Amino acid sequence: MRIVYLSLSGNIRKFINDGGIEATEISYSNPLIEINEDFVLIVPSYDQEITDLMSEFIEYENNEENLVAIVGSGSRNFNDGFCFNAKDLSEKYNKPLIFKFEFSGTEDDIINFKKEVELIEITRTK
Repeated sequence: MRIVYLSLSGNIRKFINDGGIEATEISYSNPLIEINEDFVLIVPSYDQEITDLMSEFIEYENNEENLVAIVGSGSRNFNDGFCFNAKDLSEKYNKPLIFKFEFSGTEDDIINFKKEVELIEITRTK
């Protein structure tokens, strides 16, 4: 299962690097890359423009077909806005929001994220 992410402030990139997770980073300036395998998308909470940008990415070529789940990163200081971009995308594309973490996550977040991805992989191979 490929992991694909957008990191504006570096928090998600740190989460990926700290977890030793092999992943593909989406460029903010050119998000139109095709992912030709099942993938989980990690998005930051930032502003509505991020939902629009990620929608362009998801709707590019066969990406929507290959999108399996969404993960959000953000600040709990936003209260109901915590991970709102991930929630919006999950609803818009009818894909599960499988995990949320704050900022660049904790060691436990990394472990739990990997477990969620592994569960998806097991479920999809049955």
